[in-house]
Amino acid sequence: MDKRRNVETLVVLQSIAVDTGSPDREGRLVIANGLLVGVLVRLDTPEHEEERSNWFFEAGLGRLQGLRAPTFDNLEAATRWVRKHLKP
Repeated sequence: MDKRRNVETLVVLQSIAVDTGSPDREGRLVIANGLLVGVLVRLDTPEHEEERSNWFFEAGLGRLQGLRAPTFDNLEAATRWVRKHLKP
């Protein structure tokens, strides 16, 4: 059995302010196994009323670059999405 398939990707979310050009500034750096792989931003502007407080995948790096992600209800859902898309 391939042991790498049994090891879950370690995802760490680090708080950071993000200059998005809008009031949406609360962000998280997405670090997977020690590598920066993305940036999440919490939606908080009136034009995002239906998705207010959801998390938007602002930018992806490496294998996540260019992927379209849904908005996430919470950070746990975002973490699951990241792990799913980083599986070998």
